[in-house]
Amino acid sequence: MNYLQWLTQHTATKFWHDSAIPSEIDAAITNGAMGVTTNPVLTYKTLQAVPEFWQPLVDKIPRDLTPAEHAEALLQMVATYAAGKFRNVFEETNGQHGYALGQLDPNICNDSEKMIAQGLRYASWADNISVKTPSIQSALPLVEELASRGIAVCTTLNFSVSQAMAVADAYMKGRAKAIAAGISPKPIFVVQQGGRLDEYLLETARDSNLNLDPNIICYAGNAVCKKVYTLFKQRGIPAVVMPAGLRGVHHLTSMAGADMTFSLQARIQQMAIDADPERVCHIDEEIPAHVITQLYRHPEFVRAYEEGVLKPEEFLSFGVTQKTLSQFLWTGWVPLETYQKEPDKARWF
Repeated sequence: MNYLQWLTQHTATKFWHDSAIPSEIDAAITNGAMGVTTNPVLTYKTLQAVPEFWQPLVDKIPRDLTPAEHAEALLQMVATYAAGKFRNVFEETNGQHGYALGQLDPNICNDSEKMIAQGLRYASWADNISVKTPSIQSALPLVEELASRGIAVCTTLNFSVSQAMAVADAYMKGRAKAIAAGISPKPIFVVQQGGRLDEYLLETARDSNLNLDPNIICYAGNAVCKKVYTLFKQRGIPAVVMPAGLRGVHHLTSMAGADMTFSLQARIQQMAIDADPERVCHIDEEIPAHVITQLYRHPEFVRAYEEGVLKPEEFLSFGVTQKTLSQFLWTGWVPLETYQKEPDKARWF
């Protein structure tokens, strides 16, 4: 039994696979994966990695679609394949796990109505598709609407306690509506991008000459994640914290034993297996007080860590949110719009 198998079989901690490459999905299932993260970036990567696997399905996509429609068709192709691999998990867990993710077009993520329309299309692909949206102000109506209809939601680009609590509030409103209407509520997965937050704080600390020890900054993402997890438990919010964007085994081991669902890249899975850490639950261990004190010297950490400091209208303009959303657009959605498209049909050439 390797570390991941121990973690998922003997503690409350679960994990989803973070890749859309078919062989990697199969390997992750062997290690106990309970779902799969698929997004525009990962969709494009699998098309590049194993084009011969996908080409028969790509050939079935109509050639007269707009670039955005073409990207959505490719996303649907990969997400529904991945959802099929976890169909049995979805049924065995009564819809608590076993999902693949359909991530919204970054181009429309400041328009609630367009997001809702696209989210409903995604949900129609399969009942174990969870609609994935960035945690920004315009997404809050989407979260509430989908939750009210009994549709699973995943909120990504969560870098702060404020974002997590805002989407949880929207979800709880929608969940209450679903229950009142006799609809069985589906889960919400609140992604906490700890590794990306660490990187952002390191970059901005250097730029601002804060002279913060990188070994201190590497605690930041987990500090935010643990705080969100604690607040959800204290307030009785049935939201699933999903740490993602991990950069090292420490991001996993320091929260081992938590009732969380990690999203793990194949590289991180292998790192954890190779490292074979001590099989101990660490979730109840607090981040050392002196570490938090040092992190408070960084204004951006304070914005991420203190509930209510970051306002909903600031979620999109928060530096690390803006940076990551741009990456999703230019390394994921845009390449899908142009994938095997004639130059005169692709607006990004």
